[in-house]
Amino acid sequence: MHAHAVFPLLCCLLFPRAIHPAPTATDHSLALRDALERARMLADKIAKDVPAVLAQVSTLDLPQPNGDLQMMAAALGIPPAPILKPLVQNFNMDTCVNRMAAGVRMFQSLLGVLSERLGGLDGLRADLRDLLTHISKVREAAWPGGAELSQDEDQDQWAGLAGRLQGDYEAQAAAHLTLTQLRSFAHDIIRSLRAIAAHKTVAR
Repeated sequence: MHAHAVFPLLCCLLFPRAIHPAPTATDHSLALRDALERARMLADKIAKDVPAVLAQVSTLDLPQPNGDLQMMAAALGIPPAPILKPLVQNFNMDTCVNRMAAGVRMFQSLLGVLSERLGGLDGLRADLRDLLTHISKVREAAWPGGAELSQDEDQDQWAGLAGRLQGDYEAQAAAHLTLTQLRSFAHDIIRSLRAIAAHKTVAR
């Protein structure tokens, strides 16, 4: 074989990636749409699963006034979930996605502590892990080559929870408050994901 024929062949064998086209805007759009839908479906599943899990782990009839629940949450050291607002200039998609991820990590940690005292939480923990994965994919698809999700939330917020769960009442109360917040946060995530999808559609 002549040298001029060998060189192109070697290039194809040694550098196969060079012939692959770079991802297009359409590729990123499809990846974003898929990540948004998968994240939305998981958030919806979590919201729908919470009542059954709550019935399994807690038999308490806690006070309904919001102020009483907030006082109980403060006493147990259960932090509020990150606030997800409508998209505006001062609360853009980047901030929104980072807060989604921060909230999911928070609930993962809280349920991890509670699972040491109560059963029936493993399914939600697995769904939260998968939801965080898809939120990360939303971030990657929306901002290709951008910075990774922020992880600067205060991990010490819930570090002392285990020590405050003195008995069954405290454990069940903490589970009730955590799961109630998780359901509300999951609904906020669903709304935010739809807002991101609509914003990206308009931007195109």
